[in-house]
Amino acid sequence: MLKEKRPFSFFVFIIILFCHCHICLAARKTSPPPKADKGSARTGLEDRISAILKKKVLNNAQVGIYVVSLENNNKILYKRNEEKLFSIASNTKLFTTAAALVYFGPKYEYKTVVYRSGKILPGGALEGDVIIKGSGDPNLSGRFNDGNVTAVPESWAGEVKGAGINAISGDIIADDRVFDREYIPPTWPSNQLSKWYCAEVGGVSFNDNCIDFIIEPGKKIGDLVKVTVEPDTAYVTINNKCKTTNNPSDRFYSLDRIPGTNEIILSGRLFANSAVRKDWVTIHNPGLYLATVFKEILEKKGVKVLGTTRLINSDEYGDTKSITAITQTVSTMEQTVIVANTRSQNFYAEQILKTLGFNLKGMGSFASGIEVMQDFMHSLGYNRGQYQMVDGSGLSSGNKFSPKMITSLLAYMYNHKYSRPFMQSLAVPGDDEGSLRNRLRDVPYKSRIRAKSGYISGATALSGYIETMSGDVLAFSILVNDFKTGAKTVKDIQDSICKVLVEYG
Repeated sequence: MLKEKRPFSFFVFIIILFCHCHICLAARKTSPPPKADKGSARTGLEDRISAILKKKVLNNAQVGIYVVSLENNNKILYKRNEEKLFSIASNTKLFTTAAALVYFGPKYEYKTVVYRSGKILPGGALEGDVIIKGSGDPNLSGRFNDGNVTAVPESWAGEVKGAGINAISGDIIADDRVFDREYIPPTWPSNQLSKWYCAEVGGVSFNDNCIDFIIEPGKKIGDLVKVTVEPDTAYVTINNKCKTTNNPSDRFYSLDRIPGTNEIILSGRLFANSAVRKDWVTIHNPGLYLATVFKEILEKKGVKVLGTTRLINSDEYGDTKSITAITQTVSTMEQTVIVANTRSQNFYAEQILKTLGFNLKGMGSFASGIEVMQDFMHSLGYNRGQYQMVDGSGLSSGNKFSPKMITSLLAYMYNHKYSRPFMQSLAVPGDDEGSLRNRLRDVPYKSRIRAKSGYISGATALSGYIETMSGDVLAFSILVNDFKTGAKTVKDIQDSICKVLVEYG
């Protein structure tokens, strides 16, 4: 069968249609994609964060957020109550540690020097005292010595013996005069002073000014629990009232130090099948604590000490030319800042605060440290009355800052010459040593966040830096006060906002 012929006009139509389609396809391949609408992207970010904040658990809570792009001239990406003052808990440490790096630099050295007075007689007896001259160093502990609590004073004792001394006729003296002897900020909670996070502050300090408790069940039901302390010292008196129980639900104990003393009461019950517990209790009078432990170690190493342990008097050994150095221990501001922020150590932050006061105002006190911080805040553009700062760590509820102030500090430090040690001092999600070890552990968030957390009753804070998946770097602060739900619920909300920020762009 012959095929039916098509008219000429049909073939013209086919040719025109083919050419039109070819041109359209070529245009689709070569034309650039439409540019993203930055306004709509920002609106999307606002919508996602606002949706998170609509949760009922935040009803009546105060929420403040400020987020800026550091790669885009501090462009504001999100704001909410950004200039309102909030209790910021341990986010206060961001200001204290930043000031220390700005004024001193990361290589600033704390030096603790062990001196002797008098002569060493031919038989090895020292006719004089041994003096531990402190500089406010918070690092004399096992933290940098493979967990050996007494590593530092043991090394000093070895140097004393190496100097040919086998007896000391005088005293072991702690020279703590770099700081005053106001050991606790007046705004700290008086009912928590036994807790490790309320450790006293001193010009001579040791083991975070705590004593470590290792607690095990007794051999029999009804027996007192077994208690071991590190360091093993007579400086504390332990009143053990805690008994072993066979009731799995009755296994709670408490450790309390009587204020102004070093008598520690252990009470309660511990289940017979419980694992070994480790706890920490603060001590009173840090300088005397280290002097006592040092004397005990000297005597264990065969150096007889005829005198006692004490704090230095104001008129003693003011001129180091009259005494002879035996040995010294040195640590840096960088390692101090890292511990203060990563582990959120209140003790470290307050030691830094008094260090600022001593070096820049001539007095190692909380008040002089706050004066330095007021100068620092002025350099950031904030005057007294615009914020409140009453300690260096944030344990007090009286520290009041805005999200914008915190983000301004973060932006300032991001561009500072010491940005690296400051940023590296912030906690990383999933790091077992840091305060974010149980937060934001999933990929891709884990590797893109460095932040400082904070919590006290009724206030939680999270501020720091985020590298977005599009390559931007953000500074952020998320503050929540007056919430009625559990702190973990609020922290989860903060984490959800951080995830949105990581995905931004």
